[in-house]
Amino acid sequence: MNRIISMFLRGAPIALAAGLFATACVQEPPSGNLSRPSPVIDDPTTDFENQPGVFAGDEDNTHSHMGDLGEGVFKDPFEVLAQRQEEGPPEVRTRLHSCQKLQNAALQNMLVSLGVNIDATAQVPTAGQLFKGGGGALGAATYDARVGEAVVWSAAGAAKLFDIFVQAAPEIIANLPNVDQCKVGGVGTEMFDANNQCNRDAIACITGRPATDSHVAICNKVVTSASDVEKGKRIAVGTMMAAAHSCE
Repeated sequence: MNRIISMFLRGAPIALAAGLFATACVQEPPSGNLSRPSPVIDDPTTDFENQPGVFAGDEDNTHSHMGDLGEGVFKDPFEVLAQRQEEGPPEVRTRLHSCQKLQNAALQNMLVSLGVNIDATAQVPTAGQLFKGGGGALGAATYDARVGEAVVWSAAGAAKLFDIFVQAAPEIIANLPNVDQCKVGGVGTEMFDANNQCNRDAIACITGRPATDSHVAICNKVVTSASDVEKGKRIAVGTMMAAAHSCE
């Protein structure tokens, strides 16, 4: 009896291996790459690679883009060229389409460099007080709330900038001849001449770019249009600086 059982146990692994081999043969997967799905072929008589629209776009599987990004009307290249020439060189043209807000630290440094006392106080708020109290409108960073300084202008920020420049104008006008970066040949530059006309070199200094005839004409027009000359001078300086430093 023990001999029969022993013979049975010795034959069991062989039978088990034979069974597994037979099962594997029955369930053997087809050859080829199983990760690649079978392509859907509209025409079974045509190879997949030769099907229309498989590797290239056609009317059914692509988006037809507009000819330009404007109002959908394609512009003549010569019309575009004329527009570019009218707008000016790239460094000027880019300011017409994009403008980053003047950072508050840069605004403070500019005011100080033009002779403005940023720490001055008075019953009527000074330019320094307007600047220090206008952080919210000027888009100052709020680090406690993990909010960085704004990079684009808001209506409130642009209005606050103009207020600061107008309030700083008397100090700028008085101190401009002593500002080193505004001197021409070592000689200080007055903002206005004896006839209350705007000085081209002074405009260039407060705006940071060469002044044109249009700049001078606008400045003079603002001075003469005010209710009195002194108010006109303040508004003229504020207008020129606000326009230059807000990309207008």
